[in-house]
Amino acid sequence: MEQTSKSELQTEPAAVREAENAEAGTVGKRARYGIKGQLFLIVFFSIAVCVALALLVNTFFLSHVYLRYRVDNMKKAFFVLDEEAVDGTLYDTDNTEFEKICSENNVDILVMSSAGIPLITSEQGKERMLLRFYGILFEGADVEKDIIYSGSNFSVERNHDDRLDKEDLVLWGTLSDGNLILMETAIGPINQAAKLSNIFLLVTGLFSMVASIIMAGFLGRRITKPVLELTELSKRMAALDFNARYAPHRRMNEVDELGVNMNSMSETLEKTIIELKQANNDLKHDLTVIQNNETRRKEFLSNVSHELKTPIALIQGYAEGLTDGISDSPEDRQFYCDVITDEAKKMGRLVSELMSLDQLEGGVNQLTMERFDISNMISAEISKNRLLFEDGGITVNFSPSPVYVIADSFYTEQVLQNYISNAIHYVKGDPKQISVTAEPKEDCVRISVMNTGDPIPDEAVGHLFEKFYKVDKARTREYGGSGIGLSVVKAIMDLHHHAYGETNLPDGVVFWFELDKG
Repeated sequence: MEQTSKSELQTEPAAVREAENAEAGTVGKRARYGIKGQLFLIVFFSIAVCVALALLVNTFFLSHVYLRYRVDNMKKAFFVLDEEAVDGTLYDTDNTEFEKICSENNVDILVMSSAGIPLITSEQGKERMLLRFYGILFEGADVEKDIIYSGSNFSVERNHDDRLDKEDLVLWGTLSDGNLILMETAIGPINQAAKLSNIFLLVTGLFSMVASIIMAGFLGRRITKPVLELTELSKRMAALDFNARYAPHRRMNEVDELGVNMNSMSETLEKTIIELKQANNDLKHDLTVIQNNETRRKEFLSNVSHELKTPIALIQGYAEGLTDGISDSPEDRQFYCDVITDEAKKMGRLVSELMSLDQLEGGVNQLTMERFDISNMISAEISKNRLLFEDGGITVNFSPSPVYVIADSFYTEQVLQNYISNAIHYVKGDPKQISVTAEPKEDCVRISVMNTGDPIPDEAVGHLFEKFYKVDKARTREYGGSGIGLSVVKAIMDLHHHAYGETNLPDGVVFWFELDKG
């Protein structure tokens, strides 16, 4: 089916094939940008963009966010310490909350009275903390101050010491109990942390890009393998190879669903092409039948008009002779009437044979198969023609013995009649002999009718079973032959799907046909 379908469907115009080839070339060019390459570029550039964004955020926003975070923590620490100052727990010697605030927020804290007496500090050396306190309190021009927050009880400043090239956050304020508080934390390391973070992000990004290449290759194979299978499947389907099938994975995904749908489409296309092929064959058969019928109709009209022309002319001529009274002799009138009657019978027999042949060739009549003894039929046919044998001085040779065949007995008898009638009219020699045999073979029975006489001319061999073909037209006309008898034999044997034919012998001709052995 596949090859036939190809030959039928590959009959497009050259322009269509050229367009398909051009499209295939375009697809081939596009194929260079495969899914694996696209997946690699997507992953690679996604990581590159993410790293670039992280670097930008670190560079321009990290220090500000961190500074805001430290300011908020210092403000929270102030409010916690202010509450402890109100309830008096701030100045206890075992105040763990104070130490926890200093440790978690990485700040130095000093609380002192309005008289300048230190009450509590995160530094073990009060003197060093006081010096720092007074140094900050009475800073010179080298220190730049930037007020970040200013409240009713405290303010937060950002100080930059040009001499020491350092930055600090300083919270100044007064607790609710009237004591002074100072918080200090260095913010210089945040800039270094941002730089270190950028370096870390760059290194991480490079490793991520390398990993993306490996991952894209692995995922690309996993993702593109079923897609490539579908591509190959589509190519085979385009080549009308409908045996190609996609095997879905255990865990179905969209690609597997597409593959299953392509399998269904392949089956549907195969069925559709089979149906189209069948419809095409049916159409060809119908066209052939119509053409054959038209040819038969033309041949029929031509041959019938030719065959009927002579008897019609004879009937017309003798009828006009009777009408005009050409002869008053009763014998002549009787002769005229005999000729008219004889020609009318021939015309009737010709029409009957033509109708029978037309029904056989048109498939109107159906065979009725039965098992019977062909030798009995041969004996009966010889008996019916015994008077003709005697009048012609013909010797008939037949040795009857039971030979069973399976065939349509009515049509078999017609074939036998035509062969024997043909032998009677063409037998010659001294003595004149006709021999009939029924010879069983391996899977059939061959029935032969042989008559002594002239061989069939070479130019007539192979044409005897054609309609209206006559070897000797004058002699055929003499005994009333129409040239249809052997055509009837051909039509009957074609219905039986068995062989038939004629063979020249040294002393005569044999006509034969075969039937199924019974």
